[in-house]
Amino acid sequence: MTQITRDDVRAYYDRNTRLFLRYGSSAEVQTIHRSLWPQGVTRIQQALSVSNDLVLEEARALQARLGRLRFVDLGCGVGATLFHVLSGLSAPAQAVGLTLSPVQAHIAAEARRGLGLSAHLLEADFHHVPLAGGFDLVYSIEAFIHAQQPEQYLREAARLLNPGGRLILLDDFLATTDPRADAWLDAYRTGWFVPHIQAVETVRATALDLGLVPLAERNLTPWLRLRALPDGLARFLLNLGKRLPQRHPIVPSMLGSMALQQCLFAGWIEYRWLVFEKQ
Repeated sequence: MTQITRDDVRAYYDRNTRLFLRYGSSAEVQTIHRSLWPQGVTRIQQALSVSNDLVLEEARALQARLGRLRFVDLGCGVGATLFHVLSGLSAPAQAVGLTLSPVQAHIAAEARRGLGLSAHLLEADFHHVPLAGGFDLVYSIEAFIHAQQPEQYLREAARLLNPGGRLILLDDFLATTDPRADAWLDAYRTGWFVPHIQAVETVRATALDLGLVPLAERNLTPWLRLRALPDGLARFLLNLGKRLPQRHPIVPSMLGSMALQQCLFAGWIEYRWLVFEKQ
């Protein structure tokens, strides 16, 4: 697989974000994260908000404990989670959203104006965040997977956090070394521009070295509605897709999505919620 650069990730979201919002989201929620379907969730609008509500719950608990809240969304996309958390708190908070994509930054700025919220939006790289420390909460939903240097991401998160502050990651993590997964993992990485996919154990060890102590872990894969295909059919479609013209930006994304579904269904990748606390 060719090396995936920061520019590749930026171009991927610049080209596809509006398509994701049109065909993979809802007008009410406007998120480009995955839908989650725990017991009791029956509508797509609810399912798309589950991950946002999980972050909001942690933010409320921190604000109640600390009497304040400064938080930053590293990889904020179009700002849906950032705005959901900010508007769901019972007391004022300082919020910052960071995205690599100028298209996403523009959409997020328009949404912020429409909602009348006070949040600071940055177009920047989360490997080198142009902010001083002093935050109580740092989180990323489906963004950590795009880190060219996962350790540098974690180093920046640790730097940004106050002692007692928390880091939340919700993302895909490697759950196997089974060689049967290799072709699907490669298709996922290539189609979704994923430089690295790490095991939870690797992330946990790196975080501990940086003073980030694991507090909670949950496997949320059972909350996904997977659309895995029979292996033979999926491989046929993957090979067919590779022969299609790749000019349209959605083609590699669709192939990557199919590969991810196969990996999640087989248990080769898990969609996990991780919480760390800064010592």
